[in-house]
Amino acid sequence: MTTSAPAAKSRIMTLAKSAKEHFTLFHGGSDPWKARSWMENLMNTYEYMDCTDSEKVGLATYHLRDEALTWLKTQKIVIGEWEVTWASFRGAFEREYFPTTFCRTRRQEFLSLKQGERSVTEYNTEFKKLSEFCPQLVVQDEDRMDQFIQGLAAYIRDRILGSTISSYKEALD
Repeated sequence: MTTSAPAAKSRIMTLAKSAKEHFTLFHGGSDPWKARSWMENLMNTYEYMDCTDSEKVGLATYHLRDEALTWLKTQKIVIGEWEVTWASFRGAFEREYFPTTFCRTRRQEFLSLKQGERSVTEYNTEFKKLSEFCPQLVVQDEDRMDQFIQGLAAYIRDRILGSTISSYKEALD
């Protein structure tokens, strides 16, 4: 059973109103971090909502403004208005707002990340943020712990390596 177009739009409006405080508008721009944050907020909200893929696309596009709305119109021409699935929308969005060079640079930053003058908490925040660009390197807790320890200041790293720490959480603590 398929939902009629007016009923589907009505449901999207109802979903948008119920999630109003969780959704923000996305205006486009050249800051990949803002685009990433917007997409992550969408994905987190979708986890708690009972949405179909087409409703996810509808909710996302409902929250686009300015340059992002112009981008969407172009995508509808390229992809085809009736073929916009959540996977195709998300893929096109990520290609537009997370350029390959941005992702490569973040991966390299992660691989060379050092604590430096930061506190362990500040280093951990940056570690978690950049680790999203190298998920294959931190899938296992032991790998995450090893990578984290590698970047710690030498005096901290030496104390940790001389102990029996066996998890990322223990290393952080």
